[in-house]
Amino acid sequence: MKTFEFDYDEGNDDLFVYLKNKKSSGAIELGNFVFDFDDKGQLVAFEIIDASETLSKLLSKMLQLSKIKEMKAQAVNYRNMASIRISIDNENATIVIPQIKKETSPSLNY
Repeated sequence: MKTFEFDYDEGNDDLFVYLKNKKSSGAIELGNFVFDFDDKGQLVAFEIIDASETLSKLLSKMLQLSKIKEMKAQAVNYRNMASIRISIDNENATIVIPQIKKETSPSLNY
């Protein structure tokens, strides 16, 4: 798992998690999550909207998000799905999403 930087906006209850010096080439929004991937399909950032409520449903214990010390994440692609594993101060959760494939539309080839 890679260690990510993070910013928590307490007023909006949004948690933004990112790798320094990495750029997104595309994103997928799934419920209260927005996952950003680079041009190789690697996870470079994600945002959790309504983070307190969302994470309370995924983690085994409540965390005070303004006091997070460590955030790690890992994406594992398999078949047509991706498994996103996140670790917040050693509390773990896994989210399964459709795998992102960077493909051009056949209509653009005409």
